Amino acid sequence: MAIGIKVKKALADYDLGASKFFGTPTVPLAWEGDFYEDEIFLCQINLADIARLDKENRLPHTGYLYIFLHIDGGDYNLEADVRCFDGEPELAIDDFNLEVEGYERFNDAYLMEFCEVDDDEACTRLLGVPSDWNYEDAPPKLLLQFDPLDSEMEFLDHLDGFLYFFFGKDEKDFSSVTLQEEYS
Repeated sequence: MAIGIKVKKALADYDLGASKFFGTPTVPLAWEGDFYEDEIFLCQINLADIARLDKENRLPHTGYLYIFLHIDGGDYNLEADVRCFDGEPELAIDDFNLEVEGYERFNDAYLMEFCEVDDDEACTRLLGVPSDWNYEDAPPKLLLQFDPLDSEMEFLDHLDGFLYFFFGKDEKDFSSVTLQEEYS
């Protein structure tokens, strides 16, 4: 089974440490100033929120998983910056995406709710297998499948397909996660 992600727009007074897309990332103090000028915050996942659904223990069950995107030349040349922190973050960075041209509007938080879904479900989810894999080779191991048309966030909504985040050779090394756009 995979872990489905449903989102709803957060109210103004939401818990900053919640699992979410966009909004204010809460990160370790040691990461302050450790981002590219053209990097945006995509999501943070409080790993305790998914522990009961990760029956194969593929992800840590404590701490936080973060996905930032290095925007190098616009939507068509995105690079993943995936980080994991086993602890409680101390620093909230307001308006993280405000300074990146073209992404200023992605500052509203969308809270995540998690549920079990089929491994190949065509939705935004963690783990499983890519929904639209049309290649002869077996797909790489999937960390996150983002479906831009699956919510009202309007992020990459020109992409009729998926944004895949694939593990590298070592699933515990989040620095080796790669990103691939796939059009339906």
